[in-house]
Amino acid sequence: MGKIEIRSNEKIKKNIRDSMQAQVESLLLERIGSDALPIGAKVPSERDLADELNVSRTTVRNAILALTARGLFERSVGQGTFVRRKPLAGTAARPSTGTLGYVVCKEKAGRKPIASEAFYFDVFLGIEEETSKSGRHTLFAYLDDFDPDERNAFPAFLAKVDGLILEEARNADLMDMVAASGVPVILLAPTASHEGVDMVTMDLAAGVRRAVGHLRGLGHERIAVINGPLRLESARIRFQAWQEAMRESGADAAQRLVDGDDGWSAEAGRAAMLRLLEQSPDLTAVFCANDLLAMGALAALAEKGRQVPDDVSVMGFDDTELARHAVPPLTTMQIHSRDMARSAVRRLLERIEDRGIPPVKIEFPIDLIVRNSCKEVTRAGSEKPE
Repeated sequence: MGKIEIRSNEKIKKNIRDSMQAQVESLLLERIGSDALPIGAKVPSERDLADELNVSRTTVRNAILALTARGLFERSVGQGTFVRRKPLAGTAARPSTGTLGYVVCKEKAGRKPIASEAFYFDVFLGIEEETSKSGRHTLFAYLDDFDPDERNAFPAFLAKVDGLILEEARNADLMDMVAASGVPVILLAPTASHEGVDMVTMDLAAGVRRAVGHLRGLGHERIAVINGPLRLESARIRFQAWQEAMRESGADAAQRLVDGDDGWSAEAGRAAMLRLLEQSPDLTAVFCANDLLAMGALAALAEKGRQVPDDVSVMGFDDTELARHAVPPLTTMQIHSRDMARSAVRRLLERIEDRGIPPVKIEFPIDLIVRNSCKEVTRAGSEKPE
């Protein structure tokens, strides 16, 4: 097949809102839809398209990668790229921006730069890895979904993205707004659901029950808990699961073994651990609702001369990079954050391509990761002989 013929009104325009990559994608979609590039036809080379459209080869390459990720093209090693199928009806309801949005719903007071948020940064890396394969970019933002000013400003963010991954969404009004905007959305680990929306999540309660079961299996009866902020659904789920698991196993779930409502930070974990040691000096283990809280607990125990795990076993939740490099390395529950992120992007790209596919709920397991911060004890709380 010869070079693609570019009409005068198909030239790529610069200095307009739509990116050059988005314009190249739109032109190729038009060619496929009009049968100028029929199914099975070989797509012109990057060099030929770049010359004819007066754009860089990188722009063309990213556009072709994006359409390949959407299933419209397929690549054959050594032979080139070929048209696999036509765009589905209803596709590309608005011009592509070449960008996917990643938004974490979080109160203003609790925000930190994402690079210092071990869990969210891990998710961000997974999203970015998968997004770049499609030739797109990732745009990140925090959003307090109960703050009227931030919610009212959010449509400006939506206008910049082809699709949205919304993490820990809490407010049904926000999800109504996103649905009305027509921007495809995937809910990642939400604390509120929305009818007809794809969801990638995990069973937090099952993970906590397994954590308590591990400590009970090691002989611990006085297992304290350090919570996240209980005004947040994700923290309440963890706390209630700890209570239920303790009671079901016949262990003490008294209030003297409960602390932590100040945040998810190491500082909050340290303060909570110091209080727990005052009110329950006989505790033998502590379950922390995330790894940062566990890091604070380790610091407090060191301050008080309590050895981990000889005197107190400490368990985290998330399996962030911090857990692997703690002293001692932290036993924790592993959330498959990067795999969840990649799965969310892949589903979002499918949703962008075909708005009519039925919604799905993809649930990931939470796995026990055993390291050196927990130890077996006797019923009396003393160390079992080796």
